[in-house]
Parts: sequence; C-alpha cells; structure tokens
Amino acid sequence: MKNVFEPVRVKGKLMGKNVATGQFATKDQIRHIQLLNAEKNREVLFVSATGRVTRVPAAEAGVATTPPPVMKMSFLQAKEAQCPDEMFKNIERLTKMVGRGLQPSLVITGGAGMGKTHIVKSTLEGMGLQESYDFVHFKGRATAAGLFVTLYENNDKIIVLDDCDSVFRDDDAVNILKGALDSYDTRKISYISTKSLKDEYGAEVPRHFEFSGRIIFISNISQSKLDEAIRSRSFVADVDLTNDQMFERIEQLMPQMESRVPAAAKEQALQLMKELDAEFEIEINLRSFIKAARICAMGFENPKMLVAEQICKL
Repeated sequence: MKNVFEPVRVKGKLMGKNVATGQFATKDQIRHIQLLNAEKNREVLFVSATGRVTRVPAAEAGVATTPPPVMKMSFLQAKEAQCPDEMFKNIERLTKMVGRGLQPSLVITGGAGMGKTHIVKSTLEGMGLQESYDFVHFKGRATAAGLFVTLYENNDKIIVLDDCDSVFRDDDAVNILKGALDSYDTRKISYISTKSLKDEYGAEVPRHFEFSGRIIFISNISQSKLDEAIRSRSFVADVDLTNDQMFERIEQLMPQMESRVPAAAKEQALQLMKELDAEFEIEINLRSFIKAARICAMGFENPKMLVAEQICKL
C-alpha cells in the first residue's frame, strides 16, 4: 500500500494522498488529469517503482476512498429557474400573513416595473382591507423623524412604504425600524430629540410609544444591501427576474393588461421587445411593455424603432 494514492480535495484543490503514509504526491508523480479521472470513477492510483501510474477501482484494491464532495446548487440558480407566477403567488401568501397579523413585516425587493406594488395592494384589498382605513400607502423619501411620526399616526394599520429607500440609509431610521419590527405583539419605539415632533394637525408626538401595526416595504434596492437586523426581523421576497422570466411574466399578465389595446397589438409589442432584446440592452418590465403595446395599437408602419426609443438603454 506504500505506493497507493487516493484522490482527495484539500481546500478545493485536488491532490493524491498516500493511503498508507498520508503524504501527498508531487505533480511529477501523478498528473492532474489522472487525479480527475480517478476521482470521477472512484479509483485509486498505483505508482510503480519506475513511476508508471495505473488506475484501479478502489473496491478491488480494498481501499475506502473519500467520496467526492456533493456540489450544491446555488439558491440564485434555483431562483432563475423558478416560474415567475410562483414567485408572485409567494408574495401574495406572505402579504396575507402580514394582513392577518401573523407576521409584523415583509420586505419585497426587485427591479422597477415588476408589479410589486400592485400585487401587495390587490392582495390586501382582496382580504377586505380598505386603503386609508385598514392600510396606508406612502411613496417616496422618508426621514427618521417622518418615519417615527408616520408610525405613530398609523399605529393600528398596515403601513406600506413604497420606494422609501432613504430609510435604509439612515441609521436613526433603521434603529426606529428595529424596534417597530421586533417579534413581540407590542413594540416600544422611541425618538429622542431636543426638538419635539408634531403630527399633521400640529399636536405634539410623544417621544416613545408602543407600536402594534405592521409594515410592508417595497424597494428596488438589492436585498444584499438591506440592514441585516431588518432582514432578520422580516419576511423577505425578491422578484429580480431574468429576461426570460420577465417575458414569461408579461405573457401571463398580457390578457389583463391594457384592456383598450387589441390582443394583436399586444402580441406584436411582445415580439418586438424580444427582437430588440436580441439586439440591444433594453428595459424589460411591465411598464416598458405597456409603452410598446400602446405604440403598436396605433397601427404605425414599422413601429420597431419607435418602440426601441422608449425601452432601449442608452
């Protein structure tokens, strides 16, 4: 057994290990291709006195070889293979859990024009919840002070923060959210300042209060850039679709979109987008499809360049 080597991986590097001594073979003794073949076929390698290398099945040699490492699929690969309809159904399910009070918060990320806001609002409304009464929708920039007042004024509601990405870059706002998103039934949050805060009617807002509402974030930023404390306290869903997934999503929604546009014009718009995608870098989302469909509905001769001007990246 002194000259029998088994293929093993050390920190990802494939090497030949002497089964008797534990020493590793040099590059001159065993070539890399021989190690690769031996690993693939569950073999060991005999090195003769003259340096000749022979591969033999490990079972025949009575050597228990180390099985090759199992290569796991990355989650990103799994996401890229996922049906977009399933992605949005999962967002609907998570939104319902927030709507029913089973989870205090949800963070939905993904590119613009994917339909994130629509799926959230339609799901809440489908549960019988009314905007302004059961849930509120805020869009745009928010400061830490503004966030605190918003949470106070809507303490008993579901708060949908749409494109309020500035809160994730503000340490004070993030700290307020940490308190608001804790897993307790009621969560105490504070804002300590030399200047008192006032609500929309001019009444002074207390420096701390118990928050019992729920929050749904809708953002275009990457989940990797989210504060880990917020991620850990929230359900998360990402709808950053590949081009193929986005085209599939458009085809799924096409019958319900732009009811005034004929089906033939929608089909033409989708085909033009696919042709342009093969030639240029383009914006592929529901908004760009709506632009293309409206142009095609006009019946212009050769509308391709007109569509391209609207959806191609410069």
